[in-house]
Amino acid sequence: MKQSAIDRINSLRAFYKTGPVFTEWVNFNRQRRQRLNYMRALSQNGNLYSYRLRRAHAEAYLLDNMEPVINDGELIVGLPDLSPLTDEEQKEYDELAKGMKFSPQGAHITAAHMALDYAKLVRVGVNGLLDEVNCRMAALDMNIPENIEKCEFYECCKVELEALIRLQHRYAEKARALAEEADGEKKKELLDIAEMMDRVPAQPPRTFREGLEAIHFYNVTMWDLYYFGRVDRYLIDLYNADVAAGRLTHEDAVELYACFLLMPEAYILPNVALDAMVGGTTEDGKTVENEVTHIAIEAIEYARSANGKVSLAVTDDMSDELIKKAIRLNAIGCAQPALFNDRIIIEGLMRAGMPRSDANNYCNTGCVEITPVGKSGIHVVSPYHNLAAMLLTAMENGSGTKSFDDFYRVFEGVLHSEIARRNIDMNRAQMERARNGQESARVSCLTDDCLKLGKAVDAGGAIYNFVEPNFLGFSNVVDSLAAINVLVYENGEYTVESLLEILKNNFDGNEALRLRIVNKLPHYGTDDEFTNSLAKRLSDSILSGCKGLYTYRGATLIPGAFSYYEHARFGRRTGATPDGRHAGYPLSSGSSPVQGRETKGPTAAMLSTLSWDHRNFLGGIAVNMKFTPSCMQGENEDKMLEFVRTFMRLGGFQLQLNAVDRETLLDAREHPENHSDLLVRVGGFSAYFTKLSPEMQQEIIDRNEHSI
Repeated sequence: MKQSAIDRINSLRAFYKTGPVFTEWVNFNRQRRQRLNYMRALSQNGNLYSYRLRRAHAEAYLLDNMEPVINDGELIVGLPDLSPLTDEEQKEYDELAKGMKFSPQGAHITAAHMALDYAKLVRVGVNGLLDEVNCRMAALDMNIPENIEKCEFYECCKVELEALIRLQHRYAEKARALAEEADGEKKKELLDIAEMMDRVPAQPPRTFREGLEAIHFYNVTMWDLYYFGRVDRYLIDLYNADVAAGRLTHEDAVELYACFLLMPEAYILPNVALDAMVGGTTEDGKTVENEVTHIAIEAIEYARSANGKVSLAVTDDMSDELIKKAIRLNAIGCAQPALFNDRIIIEGLMRAGMPRSDANNYCNTGCVEITPVGKSGIHVVSPYHNLAAMLLTAMENGSGTKSFDDFYRVFEGVLHSEIARRNIDMNRAQMERARNGQESARVSCLTDDCLKLGKAVDAGGAIYNFVEPNFLGFSNVVDSLAAINVLVYENGEYTVESLLEILKNNFDGNEALRLRIVNKLPHYGTDDEFTNSLAKRLSDSILSGCKGLYTYRGATLIPGAFSYYEHARFGRRTGATPDGRHAGYPLSSGSSPVQGRETKGPTAAMLSTLSWDHRNFLGGIAVNMKFTPSCMQGENEDKMLEFVRTFMRLGGFQLQLNAVDRETLLDAREHPENHSDLLVRVGGFSAYFTKLSPEMQQEIIDRNEHSI
């Protein structure tokens, strides 16, 4: 890549990291100014006939009052106005926020986390969406009662989409105004932006750059996290047209995509994922590997972003070259792409009832949770379940059990009761959202079959609506069950009650026992036959606990076993556990072995994680493995390629590679100012190490460092 392009990317990265979102953790993409405008409008439009319509007009007011932001060097534009509130505005904000506590904003379950149908946006533009809305609205017979609600939904869509186009045109005006005060290359770049913003996202993009701009611009104005789906499928025609016309080179496209990847650094929290996925297979089973696939992967090295990410869906027919590129990027510290098993995920989606035509078009939407692109009303990580806490409850309830199987049945009963109880909570939350909504209407405009049915996502308009509860501490519980079996039921050294008392005292006075558990007893992650069988048994218990339960929208539960930060958050308030974990220490990161327990090398660790069927856990499985950088480079690259291929062939769901040595991590903890760009994989995502909490940093340090 040209040095000028590298300089641009580096300059933008450095600039975005000086903003309040990155430095002060200002929440997501709607800072106080956007929230002020939203609340202001919502409080003033009470004359409208419904709360949902009031919300849509508040969305429009917000968009109409967003100051266009165009920063030096940007090739993709559109960021929130981060200017601080005046004292008077802050007083108004505080008063309005008090009133919002009584506003029916919908229940607080995990919103968004879906990939919108950006392929459709690229095909038809916002004007095409408006045409469809107007056509469907005009066809309604308003003498049919159910059409009244449909008409309200279409009106909400229209109000928001029209406001988005007005914002787009203000960007074009702003770019021209800035160009009048500029000269040379800067003037040309601003005029190019003005021409681009004259067109997208209202009209279908004509170029690769316009395609990136259209999907970014639609995305950046919404409340929460929405994902870009399969960019190498819907941008490839634009790229090919550019190349044929001589408008774009491969290097130019990598620069554009790197700029696109950097945008989330400026408007979402540090260490929050905003993904696109590449690779995978088409409906007829052909591997997707084209120029845009390689462009997206190559851009990772230049962007080096923790927020803007690329995931790779690996297939059996994918080229070694592409997978080696992915390995190489992880080896040099980019901490991405994460590697997903296309075959296993498609098989899992088809098991869940999806036709192949939908199953092949999935995306990870955040960390590793899987949803179908453009058809999802799915709630992910809803809720998080603390398996370790359930085990401690089972120990309270399991006194007097005569065998390990008896104790396990007590634990399973606690697990099943908790899943059922929390599902009722989720259903109540979905019921409330169905009444009042929480998503912006323009989310539904790119989610099938919302426009066809005249129903918002929250009203059940999406094709797929299952809920993905997530189960934390999977490996802690496997190791804990193994310890209980040995200490209580095989050797008879302790009773359940006496062991629980030791745990309540956090192993105080029993350090020898704790070290024996850690160093001598069997562990998941060492390919131990008994702990592997416990992992399968636990996964089966989770599945059986979800089976037969239904959501408010009539869908089913599909579990996951990964973590975002929650293994640290839940660990903080969970007592000591029988696997030797101290009270307050993070739980295991996803379905990976407990930190430091995979002592027999990466192959044994891999075989343990593959001892149970991953296909039923579409809510997400994250297997984290830490290697020394040298193990993934040079002559070892082929060995790592074979390791990845073997993991996929044997049925692994997802693999995350950390390539950082312990000394670097320790130095970064002591001298964070020298390691601001140090990236690591955590649970299901990559993160800036120096932005992690102290307990999360220690958890990363404590993981075993493998060699091949």
